[in-house]
Amino acid sequence: MPHNKLEGAAAALYNSVPTVYRTRDSGDLQQLFAGAGQLLDQIEHSLRQRLADNFIAEPEQGEIPLQDWLIPYFADLFDVRLVSPTAEGRRAEVANAVTWRQGKGSLQTLEAIAESIAGLEVVVHEGWQRVATTPRLNIPLVSARYYGYADDAPDAPPPFAALHPGLPAVTPDIARPSAAIKAEQGPGSQQSTVDDLTHVWRQASRHGAPCHPGAFDDVSRRTVDIRNPDWQNGHHHPANILLYTAPPAGFFQPPITTVLWQPEPGAAFLEHIEIIEQPGLRIYRNRSYGQDDFRPVRIRRLIKLLQQDSGVGPADALSVRFEGLILDNSLELDAGRVEFIDCAVRRVEVHAIDLEEPVIYARNTLFKNLQGARALSRLEYCTVLETCFTEHLQASDCIFLGPLKRDHISAKPPKAGCLRFCALPAATPTGDLRLHACTTETPVFFSARFGERSCAVLHPASSDAVKHAAEDGTEPGCYHDYYLTRLFEAVVEKLDDFLPMGRHAVLIPDPQLLQLP
Repeated sequence: MPHNKLEGAAAALYNSVPTVYRTRDSGDLQQLFAGAGQLLDQIEHSLRQRLADNFIAEPEQGEIPLQDWLIPYFADLFDVRLVSPTAEGRRAEVANAVTWRQGKGSLQTLEAIAESIAGLEVVVHEGWQRVATTPRLNIPLVSARYYGYADDAPDAPPPFAALHPGLPAVTPDIARPSAAIKAEQGPGSQQSTVDDLTHVWRQASRHGAPCHPGAFDDVSRRTVDIRNPDWQNGHHHPANILLYTAPPAGFFQPPITTVLWQPEPGAAFLEHIEIIEQPGLRIYRNRSYGQDDFRPVRIRRLIKLLQQDSGVGPADALSVRFEGLILDNSLELDAGRVEFIDCAVRRVEVHAIDLEEPVIYARNTLFKNLQGARALSRLEYCTVLETCFTEHLQASDCIFLGPLKRDHISAKPPKAGCLRFCALPAATPTGDLRLHACTTETPVFFSARFGERSCAVLHPASSDAVKHAAEDGTEPGCYHDYYLTRLFEAVVEKLDDFLPMGRHAVLIPDPQLLQLP
């Protein structure tokens, strides 16, 4: 065993031996220290983990975090009701319990809860400030500088005095547009970070006509809306706290790195995508996949693999797996099998024949078109935006927007298979397919166009039958493991614990936040 392969305690032990013994070593001494070093490394890791398990706070860089199964015990200790579906969110709930209780009811605490539990950047409006009220005379006004203006409003003449941003004016001044504008850091300004870009802005012309009615920069006052609050209605009420947030990006989170497919991958391709060769398996993996600093990588150009002169090859030739990638063109295989893990695929077409073992396997993957006309396709937590051609289909916790067909010619469904906890188009012919706990409610997406931001992300307008159609009660489809819908609900549940009695939080997805100045 070469010396440079020793790591950790094994390398330290070996280096502590006098040089005379190391020069005479034929490899046996290294093997001895490798075994002893492995045991010492395990002991050290156990001690470090035991120390880390005593602290719920976020660890320092490079330190071991608390084990997830211990979080509920800390929650009982601090009397915390856990609502987040993710381990990171639950850890934040416990770690910030005391701080949030001390700041209960403040806007800063509400923003901190939304950011910690769901990673949401929010703009908060208090409902009582959005309701039409009768002005009261002789009430001193806060200086206009508090709202971010350079100078205070004059006391006369009346038309200019009426422009003071602190007045509860209701009738909008159509001569002045009201919107968010770019500003310097200071009084009256706000800072929002969306898609890793930080913007400093302030509200201009609070009495003007809204440029984007219903958006985060619409601060106009209305009469009281007594409807039950949701993402669209019932916002203007003194008891409501409105939190505007940008829609989740899904697979297409900017910035996206683009590489070109080549039969012989070049340096630019290999810089972002790792190719792993294993017996019978080739893996194309995003180098940041599974890491905290994950960055999407898009592959463009037509991808052709395992091509055959006859057009059809053996299914057991080779398995190809893609992990954490966006395939923005067609993928064609004449032979072998293909797997997708956490991918977005515009079109996949496999010609190999096998009805016993899956030729196409996917998990947490978004498809625009899928075709395995003479094959078995197995899908788990996937979304198919358009057509799904396959002879046999096994699908669990999936969403299908288009028809299920066995081939291009006929409109007949797949010959055999099972669909469980899936969302299907209404009046879809199922033939001999076995169905279990499926729904035909139509899902509503922020976008159904492949490649756009928030593509296939469920909109709050979707019915509960779709948003909780998965076997575990969460959302089906390609973002099941992201818990996007559940995170929205968890934020509202958590905020209700930190709002005064009678107040309610309303989370409003607002695409206008993507257009911050």
